[in-house]
Amino acid sequence: MKADIPTNNYKAFFAVFVLAFIFWFMVKMNQDYEYSLDIPLKVTINNEDVWLKYPAPEEVRVAFHGRGIDLLQLNFYEPAYEIDLSDEKGSYRMNLSQRPEYVNMPSEVTAEVRKIVRPHAITFELDKRLEKKLPVAVSAEVETEPGFIWVKTVSNPDSITLIGPASYVDTLDRVFTIKKDHQEINLSFDDNIQIHKFTNFNGEYLPEEIEVHYDIQRLAEKEIENVPVTVDNVPENYEVVPLPSVVTVYAKGGEKILSEASVKDFKVYIDFKTDWKQGESAKVKARLATDLNISHVESRPPAFDLIVQKKRR
Repeated sequence: MKADIPTNNYKAFFAVFVLAFIFWFMVKMNQDYEYSLDIPLKVTINNEDVWLKYPAPEEVRVAFHGRGIDLLQLNFYEPAYEIDLSDEKGSYRMNLSQRPEYVNMPSEVTAEVRKIVRPHAITFELDKRLEKKLPVAVSAEVETEPGFIWVKTVSNPDSITLIGPASYVDTLDRVFTIKKDHQEINLSFDDNIQIHKFTNFNGEYLPEEIEVHYDIQRLAEKEIENVPVTVDNVPENYEVVPLPSVVTVYAKGGEKILSEASVKDFKVYIDFKTDWKQGESAKVKARLATDLNISHVESRPPAFDLIVQKKRR
């Protein structure tokens, strides 16, 4: 029969183990070590006319030396390699390994910088700073369920401010969002989309995200009767009459748009100068214009006879 080990013995063993671990830890923390750490690279430019042309590396790997307890502190504070380019122009190359003093550490950290591991040197290209307001083009694909149609996309805001090097920003006429795909949609919806950032230069985007409204409507059809047919570009000495002089317009699109559509939203016309050929008896096909955002529109009939005669003096 085994004898029960008193609970007090376990407690004593655990207490001895904890004390031994604390003693071991304190000894280790007071020994000297070398420790490499990736810290942020921060570039400062206090000149409103100058901009960093290309993105700088995000991090610098630095080898630190010190007691274990000092190196442990590095994980709780935020040391950074800081470079001030306010007085620089054009191209400037810096040897980081020769500037270990640019590592900025809180006063609470007593570890020392041993060396800059990488990168050893960086070339900074500086350019004129340009701030430009640019419209946003939404990069999206929407596949609706049968019987529905994607009518339009509205972004808020519809433009953003891009700050960057003039040699690049001045050539742009718009910015784009990241690409989004939406499938089997049957309701209007909103989505927040990030601006797609250019990778070939260093830019700041205000804001970096926009709200996009997708207008989804039921697919509908409508006939608009008695739309007048006009003839444009008729010479002053001619009279031209289309037959018939009014048509029915057939339209297909979103039900909300078509419910408000009327005769005034459509123009059916013939360009006399380009569409009519003297001596030809064939009907002349009309053109149809509308500002409505619809998927299909046609005139019925699509072509017309023209009565063409010179005016009597």
